[in-house]
Amino acid sequence: MKNCSKRRLVASSALGTTMLALSCSTYAQSSVTLYGTLDESIAYYNNVGNGSLVELQGADLAANKWGMKGGEDLGGGLKAIFTLENGFNINTGRLGQGGREFGRQAFVGLDSQSLGTLTFGRQYDPTVDLVQGITADSYGPTFTTPGDADNNDNSIRVSNAIKYASPVLGGLQVELLYALGGVAGSPSSGETFSAAAAYNNGGLSLATGYLFAKNDDVNAGGTSDLIQNNSVTPLFDAIPMVGSRQIFHVAAQYVIGSLTANIRYSNAQYKPYTQFAAFNRTETYNTGAASLGYQATPFVLLAVGYTYTHSSGASSANYHSVAAGATYSLSKTTTLYAAAGYAHANGTTFSSDGESIVPATGAVGDLTSSSSTPNQVSVVAGIVHKF
Repeated sequence: MKNCSKRRLVASSALGTTMLALSCSTYAQSSVTLYGTLDESIAYYNNVGNGSLVELQGADLAANKWGMKGGEDLGGGLKAIFTLENGFNINTGRLGQGGREFGRQAFVGLDSQSLGTLTFGRQYDPTVDLVQGITADSYGPTFTTPGDADNNDNSIRVSNAIKYASPVLGGLQVELLYALGGVAGSPSSGETFSAAAAYNNGGLSLATGYLFAKNDDVNAGGTSDLIQNNSVTPLFDAIPMVGSRQIFHVAAQYVIGSLTANIRYSNAQYKPYTQFAAFNRTETYNTGAASLGYQATPFVLLAVGYTYTHSSGASSANYHSVAAGATYSLSKTTTLYAAAGYAHANGTTFSSDGESIVPATGAVGDLTSSSSTPNQVSVVAGIVHKF
């Protein structure tokens, strides 16, 4: 009996040790990373509401955010992955993206080395993933489309989305997304769909993408966020956009030595489903932009850019903007930056409620303060820290 008990004890200990080892091995195959970015700046505008404006602004080079991402190795080149990402205002502490706790991203899915990645939840659309990265938007919002009319500065996130990203094959990658509106009896109500493709070969990068977003219910609001950043886009204030938006984007980037050249074109169409007095038919925005970046030293990056946008439809306007910027890397995680922009507008646009036609005013890129005149000058200087 004593020998039998001893054998049981030894067996039990061995089993416990084995289970502990298996448990440790299982946990070792999973990982969770906490990350974030803090961007604070001081901004100057020469005319906002008939006067100059100086304010702490933030998020001029990078978004203010924190998040968690992780994965579990399932074997055979397959992983379970997730991301939860929060956006916030650094000067007030308030949540961004309409007060959502994880308004920037919140998704879970599977990643296969050979088959690609399939994810479900609130996500960036494929044009942001594949096109935006090779445009001048990486230099800051002074370099992007006025009012972000074409989502070049990533104003839109998509809820209820299913997204597939292919593996990179011969330098080519493709992404597809479909978001379900979730309206009973009307499967297409509030839907979003998008597709994009990118090709990279040495210093050359090419990308194109398409996004269609339907916001046809005032209460439901649709699956895609609205773009209401400044006076360039229709219904730029608190009035919800009831209608559809479709955006086509194509871009190219070429890197040779210390120089990076970017060029892009976009066509964005805003179609109202509710007829406002002025915003009563499709408004189209055609945008062309070019930029040049120069890595002067391993720590100093200089950039210049020009953007032209023409709107047509119920109103018609031309927007010209030039921008210059510089960054200085204090370390791998901390960067100082400065940027200046000038914008000139002529023609007409909509009042904030879409009920009347008013003179177009200057708007430097995707900065939120519209001018009270046809011209605007803005200067921002700030610091970015990543963790």
